[in-house]
Amino acid sequence: MRAITLFILAFVWTAALAQVYTWRDASGKIHYSDTPPPGVDAKKMRPGTQTGATPSAGTPARNTAEQDMEFRKRQTEADKARSKAEQDKGDAEDGKRNCEDARKHLNALESGQRMSRLNEAGESIPLDDEMRAQEIEKARKSVQSWCK
Repeated sequence: MRAITLFILAFVWTAALAQVYTWRDASGKIHYSDTPPPGVDAKKMRPGTQTGATPSAGTPARNTAEQDMEFRKRQTEADKARSKAEQDKGDAEDGKRNCEDARKHLNALESGQRMSRLNEAGESIPLDDEMRAQEIEKARKSVQSWCK
C-alpha cells in the first residue's frame, strides 16, 4: 500500500515539475508541449497556470480566494439591485393606491352627500359647509401630492 502511495506521489510531483512551453504557429493556432520546436519563439509556462487562463502582462494572477471574494461582491450587489427594484415597484404600487384613495375621497366630498367625522369621544359629527370646505382643500392637496 505504501508503494502505491509513493508511486502516485512521485508521479504527481514529476508532473508538477514538468516544463510546459506554448507557442503560436504560422496560422495562429496555439500549441503546448514539453519540448519547444526549434526556431519557434516558445514561452515557458509557469507551473500551476491553466490553459486559457494565463495572466496578461502586468496583470497578476488572481487566486481562488480573490475570485471567490469578487464573486460574492458581485452577488451581493445583484441582490441589492434586485431588492431595490422590488422596493421601487412596491412604492409605485402604494403611490398608485394612495392616489386612487385620495381621488375617491375628494369625489365623495364634492358630491354633496352627507358626510360626518368622528370626534375625540368617538361620536359622529355631521360636516357643515365650513368643515366640508376644509376637508375638500385637504383632499385636493392629497390628490396633488399622490397623483403626479
